[in-house]
Amino acid sequence: MTAINTSRKLRAVLAAALSLLIIVCMMSVPAFAAEDTTAAETTTAVETTAAETTAATTTKAEAETTTSAADAEAKTRGIINLVVGGVILVVLVVLCIVFRHKIPGFARSMKSETGKIVWCPKDQLKKKAVVVIITILALILIIALLDFAFSEGLQLLRQATAGLRK
Repeated sequence: MTAINTSRKLRAVLAAALSLLIIVCMMSVPAFAAEDTTAAETTTAVETTAAETTAATTTKAEAETTTSAADAEAKTRGIINLVVGGVILVVLVVLCIVFRHKIPGFARSMKSETGKIVWCPKDQLKKKAVVVIITILALILIIALLDFAFSEGLQLLRQATAGLRK
């Protein structure tokens, strides 16, 4: 009996380790990927005059400092997401292993319950589906218009503040 318990514990530990390894492999690339657009934008803004070159160099140094801080924050966020996702996956795997004898009964009861679903008549289903699709399209349009309006407003605000700085 103890050999069976040891085997179960070993399988549980191996399953947890495998799930953690899968999470690390799947999430490591996007978690540590960072975009460096501010330094490129600053570099393209450099002019030939001495005063503008000095200002652009200062701006480039500030942008690199800001970029490195943003990269560090993005990496920290990525690591936190990785750890939380790993913990959730490990808990799910362990629960599935612990309650594996109850899973087939649960699946049978779910299949039985879904067999009891009563659908409305086909014409009502079509009408309700059309209403849902129209509602979704209307919400998409509203959100797109709001997004466009806010982005244009931000651009105008940036231009106005840039004009005030000069």
